[in-house]
Amino acid sequence: MTVFDLLKQLELEHFCSLIYVATRDFETPEKFKDALQSEITEKELQRINEAALKEGRQPLSFSFKQ
Repeated sequence: MTVFDLLKQLELEHFCSLIYVATRDFETPEKFKDALQSEITEKELQRINEAALKEGRQPLSFSFKQ
């Protein structure tokens, strides 16, 4: 699973906020693209889901490439 896959699952409000902030952190579109294509580990997804549950949000679920 990539960062892009994860972002596609967010509510539009959160997606827009993250993209707006993230684009300011990258010098070129290529670096931003590379960041979106980076893989997320199962452990990172667990941390994201734990934070979502604490905020009363639905956890994300994805199949990981084996």
